[in-house]
Amino acid sequence: MSRIRGRNTGIEDRVKILLRSNKIKFEQHPKIFGNPDFLVGKKTLVFCDGDFWHGYQYEKKKKPKKKFWKDKIMGNIKRDRRVSKKLRREGYSVIRLWEHDIEKRPLVCLNRIVRFMR
Repeated sequence: MSRIRGRNTGIEDRVKILLRSNKIKFEQHPKIFGNPDFLVGKKTLVFCDGDFWHGYQYEKKKKPKKKFWKDKIMGNIKRDRRVSKKLRREGYSVIRLWEHDIEKRPLVCLNRIVRFMR
């Protein structure tokens, strides 16, 4: 686990390139509750979530066998919900982009960000 990076991941790099190529101003890793990956504009926060670590379709997929991993992923899912809820109450727009969408459908991700910025 110590070798798994939480910052400057491949999917973050892809989103950064996408934002820069479309001349969208952003701050990477702003000092805001929940540690979002990007602050776009003044009130739009973008999280780049890995499919495995953040439990994409966790209820439908085959679960890890070890209790540690089940607890870890479920804890991440609960924390993500709690963080998003708190940030929305504080007036932020919260966008969570999944790893597979960033890799396979980057323009859809870009359109979501642009739509939330307005």
